[in-house]
Amino acid sequence: MGRIYKTITEVTDFGPYITKVLLKPDGEADFENAMPDKENFRVYIVRKKISKDYPWPALFGTRPEIPMEGEVKVLNAVKADEMGNEAENGKWIMLEIETDPRNSLNSIINFNGRFNTFIDVNIKVEQLEDIVCKNGFVKKGIYDQNDGNRILLGELLEEGLYDNEDIPLRYVYYRPEKNASDKKYPLIIWLHGGGEGGEDTIISAIGNKVVNLIEPDIQKIFGGAYLLSPQCPTLWMDDGKGGILDTPDTIYANALEGLIQNFIDEHEDIDKDRIYIGGDSNGGYMTIRMIIENPSRYAAGFPVCEGYLDSWFTDETEKKVAEVPLWFTAAKTDNILPVEKYAVPTYKRLCGLDAEVHLTLFDNVCDKTGLYFKEDGSPFEYSGHWSWIPMLNNECRTDYDGTLVKYNGKEVTILEWLAAHKK
Repeated sequence: MGRIYKTITEVTDFGPYITKVLLKPDGEADFENAMPDKENFRVYIVRKKISKDYPWPALFGTRPEIPMEGEVKVLNAVKADEMGNEAENGKWIMLEIETDPRNSLNSIINFNGRFNTFIDVNIKVEQLEDIVCKNGFVKKGIYDQNDGNRILLGELLEEGLYDNEDIPLRYVYYRPEKNASDKKYPLIIWLHGGGEGGEDTIISAIGNKVVNLIEPDIQKIFGGAYLLSPQCPTLWMDDGKGGILDTPDTIYANALEGLIQNFIDEHEDIDKDRIYIGGDSNGGYMTIRMIIENPSRYAAGFPVCEGYLDSWFTDETEKKVAEVPLWFTAAKTDNILPVEKYAVPTYKRLCGLDAEVHLTLFDNVCDKTGLYFKEDGSPFEYSGHWSWIPMLNNECRTDYDGTLVKYNGKEVTILEWLAAHKK
């Protein structure tokens, strides 16, 4: 039998990827003089699908080849503690491995044609040579006994069920750290995109980088905030008649309205004057739909690459949406929900109603980390539909006309703008 390893998953701009592998050497070797070398390790990954595949959606183009096994590059090797913190006196070896948006080999989810679902990821690490330690050796060998995976930030989420008699809905949520017994906290509601529906509830918050909203620097902007991420079993824009994108109707409006109200009732420290709602794509559609359902509930909203056709608005519904301050995010290169049918005309419509509304319209969606490049050396470009990447990274600053957005005379990012709103 091989030795034990653990994995650490980070929710990157392109999804949840294993970025680190922790190795537990046999015995109690003293690492005081040991220096793990990345060249001494080989990491091989084998993935196995749990759910069956479904026909590939035509609007996504040709079904891509999904890598199911192969070697990944080791970027660094350091001493660490059991939780994956680099530590000079650590008893574990931590390997940092390469991730890339063009290679899903170390992703823990897989799109099956309907939804992103979890996938079994098994790793085999070969230590090629003995490691000399103060009191002996860590002998070369194999690490292939999986002892668990941490999802950073995702491990802070709790799960819940709203047991509606017609359509029960599951959700995950984050409860902010309390710093005063009588303090009220805002609530951020995130409605997932089409790929994050189904039954793996936490995927609604880790399929994309939604957990960035509970990252300490973002929480500081809000003074601490709840995050609520409901999940529907199909698509939010499911009209119950087999239609999707055909009508503005949805079978989930009443159930989701009930879930939100129930969650607020169960958490008395939620500030009812600071409830914010947003979501991407299919969830952007549902953001608009829920504002129409109950505009008086929300202090502000943030639809991203939203899927509510501008032609669906009526005099009545546009007035309801105009009651809520909104900041839209989209990209000109979105070929799934073209902005000329969705975000742009809706933004202009609301401007005509003197609503408080902004639209950050990116030329495209490119890597901002400086890690990924195209062959010509320019930044790697994501699908134009993925404008949730800059939004969740709090990179939206400009309005439709290119000017910087200001609130109360101060230049703001999208999340600073959101946090400043109160009914």
